[in-house]
Amino acid sequence: MENKIFERMLNLENNHWWFVARRKIIFSAINNLNLSRKIKILEAGCGNGCNLSMLSHFGEVVAFEKNEGAFKRARSKKIGQIFKAELPCNLPKDVKKNFDLIVLLDVLEHIEDDTQSLATIRTLMSDKALILITVPAYQWLWSEHDTLHHHVRRYSKKTLKEKLNVSGFRVKYISYFNTLLFPFALVERMKQRIFSSSNEETLSMPNKSINYLLEKIFSYEANFINKISFPFGLSLIVIAENSES
Repeated sequence: MENKIFERMLNLENNHWWFVARRKIIFSAINNLNLSRKIKILEAGCGNGCNLSMLSHFGEVVAFEKNEGAFKRARSKKIGQIFKAELPCNLPKDVKKNFDLIVLLDVLEHIEDDTQSLATIRTLMSDKALILITVPAYQWLWSEHDTLHHHVRRYSKKTLKEKLNVSGFRVKYISYFNTLLFPFALVERMKQRIFSSSNEETLSMPNKSINYLLEKIFSYEANFINKISFPFGLSLIVIAENSES
């Protein structure tokens, strides 16, 4: 993504309902794995570093990011080791192997060669490691937001599982999420298609009451992650392991 988008996101990541609720859902997903507290975690594509503090609750964090500005902002948080790197092939030698958990949080959709990137990630995992991925769902929901954020694709449950299987992973859990707000988001997305041709980013901070309500509705799904699989939603979450382990 362009640096100006990372800068705009920086002003939203701490308080905007979508970012706050997603962190709660991811925290719950990892917490429900019942892993040791001293695991080695790699965040691939950490952006401005808004997830680093949350991930550090579970162990030692290493991360990398390709955008120069976002990389510097993530490193300034002084949480774990942050490297300038890019999937699938531009990883520094200092990014060592044997991670217990690797997360790609709305990253894979930005990468042209997602299959090779997943294969590369697999080489960085310990024998019993897990990978946790979130991506936007449904190609038919493609909008100006995807274009502005330099997305290459959106995923269905089927296509994401196929990518993981081809790359040497075995899926343990997969589910759509951001399900409760899906009908409202769908209406909004259709309105944008019909009435808007703007090339400006539409993500902004709503008023305090609406932001609170949306965060509570979205984050309520954290109670069900790793327990049930939602049949639809705006995003997908998957947890997978090395099929050879």
